[in-house]
Amino acid sequence: MRHLMIITLLLALSLQAAADINLEQEYRRLDQAIEQTERYVQQRESRIQNYKTALQVTDDSKARYEMCHKLYEEYHPYMSDSAIHYIGRCITLAEQMQDPVRADECRLKLAFQCTESGMYHEAMDVLNSLDAARINASNNRRRYYSTLAHLYGELGYYCKVPQLQGKYYAKHDEYIRMMGSDSIPVNDDEALQMKEVERFAAGDGEGALRYSDLRLKQVKEGSHEYAIVAFYRYLDYMALGDSVQSRYWVTQSALSDVKNAVMDQGAMWELANKLMADGDINRAYRYIHFAWQCANRFNTMKRNNQISPVLTVISDNYEASLKHANRLLAVLAVVASLLTALLAVILFYSNSQRKKLARARNELSESNTQLAQLNSQLSDLNSQLHETNIKLGDSNRVKDEYVGRFIHLCSFYIDRLDEMRKQVNKMVKSKDLNALHRFTSDSELRDKNLADLYEMFDSTFLHLFPNFVNDFNALLRPECRIVLPDPKTLNTDVRIFALIRLGIEDSSRIAEFLHYSVNTIYNYRAKIKNGALGDRDTFEAQVKSIDM
Repeated sequence: MRHLMIITLLLALSLQAAADINLEQEYRRLDQAIEQTERYVQQRESRIQNYKTALQVTDDSKARYEMCHKLYEEYHPYMSDSAIHYIGRCITLAEQMQDPVRADECRLKLAFQCTESGMYHEAMDVLNSLDAARINASNNRRRYYSTLAHLYGELGYYCKVPQLQGKYYAKHDEYIRMMGSDSIPVNDDEALQMKEVERFAAGDGEGALRYSDLRLKQVKEGSHEYAIVAFYRYLDYMALGDSVQSRYWVTQSALSDVKNAVMDQGAMWELANKLMADGDINRAYRYIHFAWQCANRFNTMKRNNQISPVLTVISDNYEASLKHANRLLAVLAVVASLLTALLAVILFYSNSQRKKLARARNELSESNTQLAQLNSQLSDLNSQLHETNIKLGDSNRVKDEYVGRFIHLCSFYIDRLDEMRKQVNKMVKSKDLNALHRFTSDSELRDKNLADLYEMFDSTFLHLFPNFVNDFNALLRPECRIVLPDPKTLNTDVRIFALIRLGIEDSSRIAEFLHYSVNTIYNYRAKIKNGALGDRDTFEAQVKSIDM
């Protein structure tokens, strides 16, 4: 009953903690840290270079040992082969100083590094070369057994032969017991870690977390040691079935690894695997790709073998997602093409109607001249023509509004196409698909569409109002008149007042079509009106009265 109450209490506390965790926020923190990777790497490289410089300028064996050991500590999570090189130099220097205890300590670190790198036979050879009697009589005894336990634990974890796997795990448990289970110093992280692993292996998640809590209190948040503790907490919460807490701690481990320029990225590929299972393919791909780059720098076959299957599965899923996005893009391109064709048909129809209206206006003008001479005789007919003129005026206003709406629609779809370009670019920017990335990153398509739209607008407008530029300049003082380099192309000044002539007076709508700010459009309008030949307040009304 008491045990059930404890489990219930732990579950309640876990649920309360999970409620306070925002995983998406933690993922964003990790994304930001990954973007700063080179800065963190440069910090580590700077420390390494300082130690190497100090090593070159000293002949004192003890000082050289200290520098080599610091280089080993820097390379230990960063580059495995360099770490092995410098701990090997530490062994040589310790032997030269006739310090066998320190030499044994370095050999144990060498064996641990070999184990971390998947070099199990080399690690075993190093451990077998040690003098067991001397080890038992020194402070290296606990490290010796913990290194053996770590080696056999790794052998058991990766062994595919059940009989040998059981043998390796039995050896692991034996060396854990030989470390001494009666009294564990609260500041001995290595011993606490082994006890945590022991409880984890026994299926006692709560017991493992108790040892993890002790370890967590004595490490600095964000340090490499913190990353290790966080990773083991991830495993403990996984054993307890707490997915939120487990994802939180594996993210903290990965975040600390990135900020410390750790290339042995165990937490990162674990997190990528979890995100893939959650369906977050894009983020899983970024993380596994980053872990793969780190593994190449750490340079161990063990980590590459761990990451390769996960990388393959995530890459396949990512490519499938990318193909789906490409299919969607193709569909959108077809839709855009159809819309463009529809707009072309509308424009053709609009021009046809405009020509008909122009012809009708000319005919009516001639008829009005004749009707004016016969006004007294044909008053009834003149009334009918007057009504017809009113209808034609209404039709003309409808035509202006129609052209204005068409222009707005063109601008709207250009922006839509640009948004599509940005969206596709965002989906693939982390994938090394250079051709697609260059296409979506380049705004040439948008600029070309804008140029085509403005060319079509200028051509249509000048066809409707062939004398507009001359009539417009007639309203300006001679020194303010506008000379177009190409009589078939309007500049921004004329284009703004062409839109005003079409009935689009709102600066925000003009700015939307020309892709300027509202303030810029306001300044253009003010500049032109300041050059008006007559009253600047009636200038725009005069522009609106310019005939076709």
